[in-house]
Amino acid sequence: MKKRKAIIETIKLLTLIILYYLVGPKDIFLYVLSLSLYNIFAACFKHITLTNSLRRISSNHTKVKLYQYLVLAISVIALLFLLIGICISDIINILLNINDILLIFIAMGLTIITKPLVRITTEYFENINNNSRYYILNDVYDILDNFLLLTIALFTFKVFKVNIHTATALLHLAKILAATIVIVFMYLISSKKRNTESYPAEKINYWQETKKILVKDSYRSLIGIIKHSYYYISIIILYLILSTCYAYATDLITENISFIYLFALGLINYLIYIIDEINKDLPDSINVNSKIFNNFKVILPLTIIFCIISPLSCKVIFNAPHYSIYLTMVNFMGIFILLYELTFENINHKRIMYFSLFSGIIAKIVLIIPLINSFYRMGYNLVYGDIISTIIGLFVSVIINTIYLKKINKNQENYFDRILDILYRNILLCIILILLQFIIPIDASNYFKSIGIMLVYLTISAVFLKLKRKRRG
Repeated sequence: MKKRKAIIETIKLLTLIILYYLVGPKDIFLYVLSLSLYNIFAACFKHITLTNSLRRISSNHTKVKLYQYLVLAISVIALLFLLIGICISDIINILLNINDILLIFIAMGLTIITKPLVRITTEYFENINNNSRYYILNDVYDILDNFLLLTIALFTFKVFKVNIHTATALLHLAKILAATIVIVFMYLISSKKRNTESYPAEKINYWQETKKILVKDSYRSLIGIIKHSYYYISIIILYLILSTCYAYATDLITENISFIYLFALGLINYLIYIIDEINKDLPDSINVNSKIFNNFKVILPLTIIFCIISPLSCKVIFNAPHYSIYLTMVNFMGIFILLYELTFENINHKRIMYFSLFSGIIAKIVLIIPLINSFYRMGYNLVYGDIISTIIGLFVSVIINTIYLKKINKNQENYFDRILDILYRNILLCIILILLQFIIPIDASNYFKSIGIMLVYLTISAVFLKLKRKRRG
């Protein structure tokens, strides 16, 4: 399972990098705009699971009926999201003056049902066939989705050079095709047990049971909804302010936004995944605050290292070192994304969760425009104000969560000295890497030279961290 997840995450990262070269950050903006909204809608279904309900039922006939009712309910909700997406496309058309995007948002709306449908179908077949291997087909769906996305991008943008609006709409077709292939395959390989079962049909209220499945732990999905809302708000507000108030060129706006909220964020999410896997080896008995501390201890030095070598990373991965400042900013934002997700994972009090989630997103909404204007007056890139507003919003939620977790765990351990020690060690690491630039300057003008310099910096950083760890025993 762990190995499969590593493969899937790596494939997603490679897909992003290849997509960058196939489409480019300027032409992919409309896909980023619709995909960000898709992520909000898709997060609404994240909590839904059919497994627990199926385990309480003996009759396969009853299981089939419950599965059908749940599919119908999800389809109705997805249809509602499709209609909301169409309305949002009209608002964007008026607000941002982006025309001919209705087809893109219709295509996006049709994909909303794909992921939850594949998941509950695999759970259904797992149960009636008593075979846990069906879960692998969720990973097959992810792999097919990425493969088909690249294939469609290749033919629409490079080979046939289709109109950008049609090509962008076709990119969403990848999810629909992947889900169709996986679900049809499941039906073909599934053994037919319904005609040979000995259990009589059970009388249950299907709508009541379906409602219970949809509602149970639904507050957990709100975490993903709010997190993706941070990004969608940023995309809309940035485009609106840069294009109307400050008359930035449209191509520059779309290029920067796409790089930040698709490619750079994808790289940082992969880094967060690696850190999450490293810290999964911690014992289950460890205190929640200690988990937060250990994650912070791992991500901070990695953030510093990748910020220093960001021009080299952008040259090697994207052949565009001028994006390095955006990657650096998103890199620091990654610290708060990790802590945001980690702290919410350990909160079960709904009121505290709601208060923390909405406090953070409100802080983001209130501060985004003033911060963008402030950075303009200081002569800096306006995008910095947007990213800082996101960091502040995430930080507000992290602080609220941390205070609550410390209170309920009644942990008397003093982390202040340990945090100071971490900061001291990482300041030392930062000084070493800065001084190293006087000996080996960061030169991103040549591809192979950039690889060599990046390896040197990574090696020195690894040696420093290993020596510090050895010294501390």
